[in-house]
Amino acid sequence: MRKSVKSWLAIGTAAIVAAGLAGCSGSSSNDAPATEAPKTETSAEAEKTDTAESKEESKNLEGEIEIVTNANEQTYNAVNEILEQFMQENPGVKISYTTQGSDYEQLMKARMASNDLPDIFATHGWSVVRYSEYLRPLNDQPWFSEIEPSFLDNVQNADGQVFVLPLNMDQGGLLYNKKLLTELGVDIPKTWDELKDICEKGKEKGYTGVFIAGKDSRQPASLLDIAAQTYLEVRNDQDYASQLLDGSFDWNNWAPLSQLLVDLKDSGYLNEDCVTCDTVDIAPRMSENNVLFLITSNMDLIRQASELNPDAQYGMAPIPTVDESQENVFAGGEREAYGIWKDTKNEELCLEVLKYLAKPENVKKVCESSGKRSALKGVDPDLGAVAEDYKKYADVKISPTFDRVYLPSGMWSTMRTIGSALMGGEMSVEESVKTMETDYNTLREQN
Repeated sequence: MRKSVKSWLAIGTAAIVAAGLAGCSGSSSNDAPATEAPKTETSAEAEKTDTAESKEESKNLEGEIEIVTNANEQTYNAVNEILEQFMQENPGVKISYTTQGSDYEQLMKARMASNDLPDIFATHGWSVVRYSEYLRPLNDQPWFSEIEPSFLDNVQNADGQVFVLPLNMDQGGLLYNKKLLTELGVDIPKTWDELKDICEKGKEKGYTGVFIAGKDSRQPASLLDIAAQTYLEVRNDQDYASQLLDGSFDWNNWAPLSQLLVDLKDSGYLNEDCVTCDTVDIAPRMSENNVLFLITSNMDLIRQASELNPDAQYGMAPIPTVDESQENVFAGGEREAYGIWKDTKNEELCLEVLKYLAKPENVKKVCESSGKRSALKGVDPDLGAVAEDYKKYADVKISPTFDRVYLPSGMWSTMRTIGSALMGGEMSVEESVKTMETDYNTLREQN
């Protein structure tokens, strides 16, 4: 679904501005009443000076720019309202703002190839790896120092350059049912073995260990992507991360990840309809208080479930580790984040738009609409019950989303394929490893 600011029409796939807002502002003055002493020349000159300074402060912004995102409806509407307000305050500015949804990646690849990019565009997790060469560095901006320290590694390159204003962030990890864990007399699992032990106890009580809506192949892929953080990225005993980056990784070391998904299924820890369940059913099923865990980056599910049933009390925790010697981390990355095309003809206006978006009240609005944590300090959105967990784990490392850093572009589709096939019993662990290795080598050469 494509949407745009009300006063604008999008033409073609590039969503080029076709019509605009126009407005004017002014002031009126009344003649002084007869009883008022006439103004002296000095006071009149002072009034002119004040007016000039006021106009200078407003900067009299003018220009037309295009902004493109892949945001969902809730986030799009929030940003759209902010941009509408910006145009009201700056009548000389015209903004075309569109969301391209699932077409976004292909659209951006085509526009990168022709070097004809939007003035401002959302980077959907790829500000450094994919888009940085097309973006203006933004370390000189006033909001740069407000980026959350625990999140900074997700958006800066090796030289410390940041190319986007991140408004909110993805934070993937473990969702757990507080009441059921208390009933079972267990703590939040710190390792994958502990999680499996709890699933076994829950199975004896008739509870679902790990819920997954596998009709959408992104769900099992997301589980693998999040688990890869501790199976591969933050290992103390191995340097798998460097090996994935330089191409020397032995893909047999992927096998334990595929085996995790198979073990969860074969042990009866997944919901019985894990292959056919739709994502729209996740929150309702959570609200039934029969689910122990979810492995996800959609922390807003906590709010959704509690709205359906206030007794459904879920919490958020970091990703379980392979063993107790590892540190628990979250998987994360930029979510709604905007960069400026380095070749834009409206750089000053674009910088002013980002400064406006970075206002705490605007960041708060975007975070609350998306149910996600702020990527900037000093913003405290109302995120319901999960807000306390965000504070509790504020200092826990947010490790960059695995596939965006360690796998070549295009392998998300491979993970979707193997995840669904493993869960459906259509592929063995060995076949999944071979598929990952083949696609990795092919795509790495292409990229």
